[in-house]
Amino acid sequence: MLHSRTAISLAFAWVLLLPIGVQAQSAEQCAYSDRQLFDAYMAGDMQLWKEYIDHAGFDTLPAQEQERRLYYEYGYAASLIDTDKRAAKPYIRQFGAHIEQLKDQLPAVLVHVYSAAYQTYDLAVTPLRVARHSQLIFHHAQQAVITDARHPLAWGIQANVHFYAPRMMGGDKQLAMQEYERADSLFAATAAQRALDWTYVAQTLSLVQCYDKLGKTELALQKARQALARWPEYDYLRQYVLQLEERNKK
Repeated sequence: MLHSRTAISLAFAWVLLLPIGVQAQSAEQCAYSDRQLFDAYMAGDMQLWKEYIDHAGFDTLPAQEQERRLYYEYGYAASLIDTDKRAAKPYIRQFGAHIEQLKDQLPAVLVHVYSAAYQTYDLAVTPLRVARHSQLIFHHAQQAVITDARHPLAWGIQANVHFYAPRMMGGDKQLAMQEYERADSLFAATAAQRALDWTYVAQTLSLVQCYDKLGKTELALQKARQALARWPEYDYLRQYVLQLEERNKK
């Protein structure tokens, strides 16, 4: 049970529960390719994502493209929370509506992952029913793993909950590290199919940051350098590595 006296801190901690781990789908019948959107993500420029999400009415899209759009709505709403909560609200609302619209055609694990993310985003911008949001976040994260323990996204969302929740609310960074590692191994098993999977990149960063937070600097550096070898264009991670190296000299 979540208690209201601790819930306010979750409204801020769970803003950091970032989207991770969905494999990109076909860009057929779409003016914005996965390559374009991936490159924009790596450059830290989300304007192209906005243009893609805004360019066509959701109901006019074929079913496969609706699922693909939902995947990018998942990430775009999270990016706005950090920069402009007012602008984020309509994108969060439409994300939630589209989850409901597609819930019968999506894999059940993705319904739970998306639902955990939606509750997190809504909590971040409207922290009113905090206890209810928090219960649903935990519920959907747990159900994602129960539903499909071979899906990296399920372990990633579970890890985020354990990493960012306060200890008195069930947070456990050591457990989160194991779950991030589990997600990472599942991603790696299909890495050849994930060349444009921006959420694989985000998951890797989460693991690096977890190692860093736990004082495992060498592991953080090793994982980050491996990631940069795969994604040399990821400037944010490059800067993070430089900071880690500088701190490690002291």
